[in-house]
Amino acid sequence: MGAMNSEKFEKICDGVWRDRAAILTGCDNLRGEAALMRAVYWRLCNAGGTPGKDIVDSDPEHMLLIYQRLVGGTLTQCSRPRFDSAPFLKELVRRYMLEVGQSG
Repeated sequence: MGAMNSEKFEKICDGVWRDRAAILTGCDNLRGEAALMRAVYWRLCNAGGTPGKDIVDSDPEHMLLIYQRLVGGTLTQCSRPRFDSAPFLKELVRRYMLEVGQSG
């Protein structure tokens, strides 16, 4: 995977937010936050041409954490310089929670 920096990652998160209606429409049994994290993960994989890991959506309560870990692990391998992705992901979830009227 090519090098990922915080600016490129922020653009991925912004793109997910911009496309949230389409992302959330096809989220099956995932909660909205997990669907957004899944989209971030797959766009991150696509940005570097690395195929992602296939995950069975068996436990909606834990899918958000699983995708956050996958995003973090993928960034550990490809971010240059290293940066903390947590603020970007936290902001994405915060915006979603505000939109759906939940406190987070």
